[in-house]
Amino acid sequence: MLTIVGIIIFGVIPALLVLEVLRCVYLEYRGDRMPILLYHRLVCKADADRGLVRDDEMVWASYDTRFAEQMEYLKQAGWTTLDFDDFLKIRAGEMPRPAKPVFITFDDGYVSNYTMGLPVFKRLRLKATIYVSPEPNEYTRKQVEGVDGFMTPQQLREMTEAGISIQSHTLTHCVLAELSDAEAMHELEESRRRLAEITGGQVVHLAIPRAGYSRRVKRLVRQAGYLTACCNNKGSANGLSDPLALPRIVIERDMTVAEFARSLEPRDALVLRIVGNIKRIPERLGGSGFARWVRRKLYFGPLGGLFRTRTLKKLIALAAVCYMAGAVVFFWYLLTT
Repeated sequence: MLTIVGIIIFGVIPALLVLEVLRCVYLEYRGDRMPILLYHRLVCKADADRGLVRDDEMVWASYDTRFAEQMEYLKQAGWTTLDFDDFLKIRAGEMPRPAKPVFITFDDGYVSNYTMGLPVFKRLRLKATIYVSPEPNEYTRKQVEGVDGFMTPQQLREMTEAGISIQSHTLTHCVLAELSDAEAMHELEESRRRLAEITGGQVVHLAIPRAGYSRRVKRLVRQAGYLTACCNNKGSANGLSDPLALPRIVIERDMTVAEFARSLEPRDALVLRIVGNIKRIPERLGGSGFARWVRRKLYFGPLGGLFRTRTLKKLIALAAVCYMAGAVVFFWYLLTT
């Protein structure tokens, strides 16, 4: 019995893991890959250094100075910024794919995107997509109470006039997977209607908030008239990506330009995809509600720092080495007994 368990643990499972890794390698090293970068809100570094603003968010905030450096790098390194109308045209063969395409996305629609992000976009003439919840719920508002806010209709119109694509993040920043079909459709359709009314533009692109993605949600998203949707998958998009389940690359708060540059390349995106798959295990086991409970316990507990992507990469590498050592010991035992 012990031998069978060992073969499963050190034989069958590694074989399955190798197949999954090879699948991820294929997806990240395709010639048609297109990184989609994910930001949330911006923090003034000078104010943070003086203790004037809260500065304890792990992933969801980026320093304004680092963000500006990253955008300047994109411009200087020859990356072409696109929006999701461009994405659809490339997929349909109506527009040539640039040599180095990249998508800049922000979730939630914070005021800091307008005050600190828009000047950078204008100065460098970059395209970006901001996914907005026009009526953020109380939970969402409290997350940034006193440190940030949400863009007004006038600010959204100014963003649109500057060439920034304003798209949907549901009406209230809800968890779609936990709503009934009727409630979810209201969130999806009313967000489209209100944002189109504010900006005068077409709203057919969506980012699904708070790990609220499921097959049922995907069906509703399609019925609501959306043509693309970013979900909580990690990695780069490519010609095989499902337009209604697009992966993104999370840009963490204090990435240096060198780290940012590496995050755009297949090798780092590959690791992020694998780490992202591991992070999604709770969601697959117990649904979005269980996944959020696990995230709260892990991210906001005393060990929260261990769950930053860069730290997780090191932990996973260490775990892999230990696992391989265990496999060597097990098979040596089989051969010598």
